Amino acid sequence: MRIAVLLLLVSGCASQSELRQRAIADAVDRGVAYIVRSQNADGSWGTGLETRGLEIYSMVPGSHDAYRVATTALCVMALREAGETAAHDRGVEYLVNHGEARRDQGDMLYNIWAHVYVLQAMAEEMRTNHDERLATAARWHLERLSRYEAYAGGWNYYDFSFHTQLPSGGATSFGTAAALIALWEARQAGIDVPQKLIDRAVRRLGEMRMANGAYLYDDERKYRPLLPANYPRGSVGRTQPCNYALLLWNDRHLGSKEVQQGLDLFRNEHQYLEMGRKRPYPHDSWYQTAPYYYYFDHYYAARLLEKLGESKKREFADVIVDGVLPHQEEDGSWWDYAMWDYHKPYGTAFAVMTLMRCR
Repeated sequence: MRIAVLLLLVSGCASQSELRQRAIADAVDRGVAYIVRSQNADGSWGTGLETRGLEIYSMVPGSHDAYRVATTALCVMALREAGETAAHDRGVEYLVNHGEARRDQGDMLYNIWAHVYVLQAMAEEMRTNHDERLATAARWHLERLSRYEAYAGGWNYYDFSFHTQLPSGGATSFGTAAALIALWEARQAGIDVPQKLIDRAVRRLGEMRMANGAYLYDDERKYRPLLPANYPRGSVGRTQPCNYALLLWNDRHLGSKEVQQGLDLFRNEHQYLEMGRKRPYPHDSWYQTAPYYYYFDHYYAARLLEKLGESKKREFADVIVDGVLPHQEEDGSWWDYAMWDYHKPYGTAFAVMTLMRCR
């Protein structure tokens, strides 16, 4: 593909748009090849056997169950969208048969990410695959999301204070947004999602949205409004998924003006996301931007554009593509925050799904 693009450049027979589309297609193909190549024999992705000694606060085995299952769900979604079947099918079998994730310990709930992305993966799979095991797995993860909902609605992946079953801390904006998007997909697939669960999460997320378009890091940060993470530049990695989630559920806080405000923030302050990418520690960049926001945010920005239609796609797609395409590694992967050996598969899955929406 790269040779073909070079030949077209030399011959002058392709427009810049055509060349860009070919570059995106080439990058997607290489990303898919990396995902397939990095799959474990049991159908999962990630092992937790590689470390730099700097990884995020975790426990064994709960944290690694959560990381592996969530990463596998993202890879399954990316392969399904790309049309790859063999590795995809093995990944689905892994999630159906071994996709459980549990709470790590009292203060850690990384399992939330596994429940979110397996629920979304199963729901999206159910559009074309009528295997009853998919709905069974989806309902299992939905029940766990209900079980570990924050006490006032929404979701957090920590409970440092009291370690209660319903976590005692306030919900995070970005985690709640990702969960609401998974719940929306679940409902589209015909899964019975409790309306009160949705209503509480939407209310919490709407309350975390500020007039300047930024979202609080979490519900408890309303008591620290001048925290750098709460500024628009600190929120740039959270605004797109939050706006997308509220738009899907037709929340009163989101209209065309607010969506435009968020997309303008993404375009104008994108360098703050870039500054955080590949940093060794979470939140040590300007405005406390975390590295793992990077491909997460681009993915939901691309989904938001898909929802808004061709006009917005033409206006903002290049910003998204320019934030993803140049960062592909030599091995075909993308990554933003080193986490054992989960970071390349999850980063690549996000990047592949992002670029495919910008073609």
